[in-house]
Amino acid sequence: MGDKKIYIVAKIFDQPGCLAYLCKTPNEARCLPGTLEALRADGVQIVILDSPEIYSEYAPYSYIGDMEEFIDQVSQLNRVA
Repeated sequence: MGDKKIYIVAKIFDQPGCLAYLCKTPNEARCLPGTLEALRADGVQIVILDSPEIYSEYAPYSYIGDMEEFIDQVSQLNRVA
């Protein structure tokens, strides 16, 4: 991925805040969005961003450092949405 950072963001429509994960490898950046999209419920949005700070509509960001924990927390959003 070089210097380019890729973040995967999950949020519930019309609610403030989101969960965000910084992809650690190009493979994560390729595969994770599709995995989350397959698991997501209606009302949960999955977005790919390169610079979260310029997208204030998703703030505040809750950054999750572990991919498995991120997937688990996104699946919990499904229960809320």
